[in-house]
Amino acid sequence: MALLARNINPLIIKLFKLFFFILISAVVGRALGDPYCWLSYEFVLEIGCLIHGAGELGAENIDDTYFYIDLVIVMGITAIIYLLTMKFIRKIRRE
Repeated sequence: MALLARNINPLIIKLFKLFFFILISAVVGRALGDPYCWLSYEFVLEIGCLIHGAGELGAENIDDTYFYIDLVIVMGITAIIYLLTMKFIRKIRRE
C-alpha cells in the first residue's frame, strides 16, 4: 500500500503543475485581450507572407496568422511566469 502512495504523489504533483500552467495561460490570454487590437496589420501581413506564401494570403490565412502569433506570445509569457513561479516556490521550500 505504501508503494502505491509513493507512485501517486508524483503524478498528482505533475497534474497540479499542468493545471497551474493552463490556468496561467488562460489568465495571460485574457489579460492581453484581442490580438487585432495590439498587433499591427502590416506586421501580421509580413509574418503571413512568410508562413503561407505571398500569393496564398487571404482573409482566413490572416486570421490564422493572428492566432499563431497570439499563441506564441501567450505561451512565451506563460512559460516565463511559470518558470519564475516554480523557481520562487523552490526557493521558499529550501528555506
